[in-house]
Amino acid sequence: MTWVLIGLLFLGTVPLFAAEAVKKESTLRQIASIEERGFGNLLTSPGELVHAFEVEKKSHPKAWPVTYFPRFFVNTAIRIGSSVNDILVLPWCAAAGDTTPLTRHFELSDYVWEKE
Repeated sequence: MTWVLIGLLFLGTVPLFAAEAVKKESTLRQIASIEERGFGNLLTSPGELVHAFEVEKKSHPKAWPVTYFPRFFVNTAIRIGSSVNDILVLPWCAAAGDTTPLTRHFELSDYVWEKE
């Protein structure tokens, strides 16, 4: 019974030593894509003017004149903060792993022109 339990314990170790099926992007390419996303967000952040208007008009058909300006300023601040984070901080963390932009944590799309 002991040998069966030991065998079952080590049964799951074989997949851990398997070769990676997905080819990982090189660190320099990851840094380049992060920088591109950061500069793209920084340059297109004024597009939140239109994007926030469309979202607020659809979400709050009657109250959008009141909710538009706070939404616009908050989304723009998040997008600019995320782009600064992408430009200055995330390239140093590219080799470590997690390179998700801050906009995803606030339920915004990666870019202004993408749908939420």
